[in-house]
This record gives sequence, C-alpha cells and structure tokens, in this order.
Amino acid sequence: MTNIVELLPTNGRKSFYGRAKILFNADGSRTLLSYGTKILTIHTDGSMERLWGGWTATTGRHIASFCGIGKKEFLALDLAA
Repeated sequence: MTNIVELLPTNGRKSFYGRAKILFNADGSRTLLSYGTKILTIHTDGSMERLWGGWTATTGRHIASFCGIGKKEFLALDLAA
C-alpha cells in the first residue's frame, strides 16, 4: 500500500500549497511528486534515481526540501529509462 503526504519546505516557507508531495512506496522507497510529476526516488539503500529530465526553480526548491541536493547534483544523477 502506498501513502502520499504533502512535502514541507525546509527554506522558511510555510507551505508548497499542495504542489509537492512524497509518495511512500510499498517497497520502502520514497518518490517526490512535483505538480503531479514523478521527479526523484530515494531507494531504501539511500541511492537516488532521477525520473524527470528537466529542471525549474520551483521544482528545484521541492528537490532541495525532499533530499537536500541542488541542480548540479540532481542533473548528475542517472535518468531512469
């Protein structure tokens, strides 16, 4: 069973107003959803998998709050097929 919760900002903002969510997957991994698009998964072993090939400033804030990485680190991750 999966569970979805709203992502909370780590940069002093009060909210992402429902535009960023965390999907807790049945296998224990967590996936970031930004505007309904799957962006990044953190697997149970701590490895990260990029699911989206783009970058925007807003989604960058979501990524930073989700896992603490920036644009350079995100774009350096392998893009899932």
